[in-house]
Amino acid sequence: MKKFNGFENHLIQEALKLYIENAEKEIADQAPSKGKRFMFAPGYFTMIGKDLSYKIDNMTLKKDR
Repeated sequence: MKKFNGFENHLIQEALKLYIENAEKEIADQAPSKGKRFMFAPGYFTMIGKDLSYKIDNMTLKKDR
């Protein structure tokens, strides 16, 4: 099985962080003030992101972790 190198790992991790920040901000900005109900609770994307980050690291070459 082919694994990610260090650059690929870094690129994916940074994209993941940006997505999580935006998703959490959207939930925090919209939920209580405008009466909208989201399918996801605050902190959900952070929790899923940690798990995904761990998986990405495990799919990266050991020398590049």
